[in-house]
Amino acid sequence: MMILCSVASGLSFGNKAKGVMTTLCFFRFWLGFGIGGDYPLSATIMSEYANKKTRGAFIAAVFAMQGIGILAGGFVALAVSSIFDKKFPAPTYAVNRALSTPPQADYIWRIIVMFGALPAALTYYWRMKMP
Repeated sequence: MMILCSVASGLSFGNKAKGVMTTLCFFRFWLGFGIGGDYPLSATIMSEYANKKTRGAFIAAVFAMQGIGILAGGFVALAVSSIFDKKFPAPTYAVNRALSTPPQADYIWRIIVMFGALPAALTYYWRMKMP
């Protein structure tokens, strides 16, 4: 659900802003629903499968990964924005208001949102490889 909704959020369709926002909100709602189910399950699985000696460290690592994910998301946003800024240079807003946002800027948020599918996909892949 998280992989599908993250990719679908980036592919929000519509030719007007209202249509894009409607589909984006729809897919983000269901993404949040999936994350809301995954978040408590991660800590539960860690507490059930860890031994008494390492249980506390594993549960702390689960909750610490939220902060690391938020930090990584910021780095992804900076990297994608920087790449687009170099690839599609635009004048500043003070110089030319109309051309300060190139048409390709719409792809920036879409790519950043779709990057969110990567951790979920890797988790699914690693889980399927385990015996």
